[in-house]
Amino acid sequence: MTKDEKQKLYTVRWYVRERWTDANSQRDVLELLTELLDPESAPDVRPSVSTGGQHLLWCPFAETDFPPAVSRGSYATGYPKGAVVHFTAGRRNGLNPALKYQTEQGYLYFVIDKDGNIGQNFPLDSWGYHAGKSSYPGLNGTVSDELVGIEIECAGALTKEGSTYKTWFKTVVAEEEVRQIKTKTDNQQAGYYEKYTKKQEEALTQLLLWLHKNNPDVFSLDLVVGHDEVSPGRKNDPGGSLSISMPKFREFLKQQAG
Repeated sequence: MTKDEKQKLYTVRWYVRERWTDANSQRDVLELLTELLDPESAPDVRPSVSTGGQHLLWCPFAETDFPPAVSRGSYATGYPKGAVVHFTAGRRNGLNPALKYQTEQGYLYFVIDKDGNIGQNFPLDSWGYHAGKSSYPGLNGTVSDELVGIEIECAGALTKEGSTYKTWFKTVVAEEEVRQIKTKTDNQQAGYYEKYTKKQEEALTQLLLWLHKNNPDVFSLDLVVGHDEVSPGRKNDPGGSLSISMPKFREFLKQQAG
């Protein structure tokens, strides 16, 4: 098989993964194509840059070998205008289960695991659902088709039972991993939260600064918002899981960007 023939088959494989609707048939086709090809020598046939080569569509320091997310179309601007910071409100599972769940549920977002690893399974010109009913000044209606989602692996809000802190799924969280917000501060509602790890906050900052630098004419650090800011009263992430409030985080990002 020539290199060109192999390139064409991997192109087919990529689009099958993106578009096939029947899970069993998808698996059969993927297994067949994989048998025909040598995975170790497979070229990357995904679109890697925008039309005209103006900016990258895949973050160079993210892990990307995952089943593709469900895209609802292309951003009107060809790239997200900003980002929504979430927490998964779930268990510590790692990138693969988190992105598998995302695909099964029909969502689209980055994932950052506890160790600060970043997962991406969609090109940055494609949008998908992640914020639900939401709005923000300067944006039109629901924000999912204008802002990219970033889910951070974290249980989120906790309840205190005596001297013990528990998740909604009844797992105990060590006291040193808990942050208390005593009084409401900006987007942070009073309560107890599992903290984002230091590696997660570093990865979040690195990703957001890269998204801005990669396309500064479109991606605005002023539009890096919390889910609790676009869906107030309905959502509480990132709340106190992030070490500072979202307005302060935006200012920090702008200072870092220079």
